[in-house]
Amino acid sequence: MTKKTAAPSALGRFLRLAGTGTRIAGSLVGQQLRPGKSGIDWQPVGDLLSSVLGEMKGPVLKLGQLASQWEGVLPEPVAQALAQLQNRVPALPFTDLQPQLQAVYGDELGLYFQSIEEQPFAAASLGQVHRAVGLDGQALVLKVQYPGIAEICAADMRQLRRLMPLGRLFRAPKAKLEGVYLELEAAIAAELDYPAEMRRMQRFNTYFADWPGLRIPVPQAELCRPGVLVLTEEPGLPFAEVAQASAEVRQRLALILVRWLGAQAFDLGLLHADPHPGNFAYTAAGELVVYDFGSVQALSPELRDAYVQTFRALQARDSELLENAFQAMGTRQPSSSVPNGLYRRMHGLLGPLLQPGEDWDFAANPIHQKVMALMPNVLGALGSLQPSPSTLLINRTLEGHYWNLCRLAVAVPVADLLDEQMSAGTE
Repeated sequence: MTKKTAAPSALGRFLRLAGTGTRIAGSLVGQQLRPGKSGIDWQPVGDLLSSVLGEMKGPVLKLGQLASQWEGVLPEPVAQALAQLQNRVPALPFTDLQPQLQAVYGDELGLYFQSIEEQPFAAASLGQVHRAVGLDGQALVLKVQYPGIAEICAADMRQLRRLMPLGRLFRAPKAKLEGVYLELEAAIAAELDYPAEMRRMQRFNTYFADWPGLRIPVPQAELCRPGVLVLTEEPGLPFAEVAQASAEVRQRLALILVRWLGAQAFDLGLLHADPHPGNFAYTAAGELVVYDFGSVQALSPELRDAYVQTFRALQARDSELLENAFQAMGTRQPSSSVPNGLYRRMHGLLGPLLQPGEDWDFAANPIHQKVMALMPNVLGALGSLQPSPSTLLINRTLEGHYWNLCRLAVAVPVADLLDEQMSAGTE
């Protein structure tokens, strides 16, 4: 019976996704052919993507959320429209989730919870979150997967593989598109595994229990069920709106964020790898709240050392060291020519910002604008560069937190903080 109902749903989603792609392609081609037309109006494209992806949920919504991080890369109207997917995803009615909850808890939900709010306070790509109160009065949240989401994900990923070439319309290189697909595939598989997410949260809570200014929800293992993750509620203000906070609060948050990333990489060996702002909040006192541990990347000592080597090479502006680091990282085609021109541009861009004692001012020095100027060098070096599966999520995390630091818009001693964590990790 499940197969009979799943097939039309998968077909319907594919037809809608394919139809959206056709409409976008037709709009762009039509604008380019219009006499006297200079430039492209991306606003209709952004509006269409925001509407369709939000309603479809699943992998296509997740893809939109990932793409929304490419600020300064995607056309601005498209980036702004996709950014709305971080916190404005349409929710399912509670009546659609109630049969699923009763299937795993029984008909009497009151045996486990004093109350469950029917109106969700957050909805995401694979599930939505409802506030609840435990029998002991504890404020809780229930993260509930959408009904049938695993089957939807499997069907969507097959269709997205066929439709990924449409991404070239947004001037995205083929290698970038393939990397995005692999990242999305890994992220979906990880986020559907709630028991594994619970274990990761327990490990993060144990390690960071005494960290000032950092708050992580605590899983309630005895209440978790298949497709339902029950956590303590850790309220906070939306990180996407952190620009409204005082400079003092933003400075505190930036320092916590960089130190937290360093501690994950150089000591814990695990990296929270879903950096979009919907997974973070902050308090008026300048505490950083971290949600959603569905995507966590293990960092091997060898790969960590390759990133340290890259950092040191950029500090020293040494192309030979950078080449060795990229070889160790697996991001270079064997026996291909060394892209020394690209390396020199990277040294000039990042070297000054990574010197000891220097502050990286994320308000005054938004390097993504300068990175775009590197694109000809990058495209020219594609024959010698290669995407490394082991680095996809890590690079994605670093890229996402660059944008988070740009939101905080303060000056941060990045090199000094990383040096501090590297030293602590080797003790």
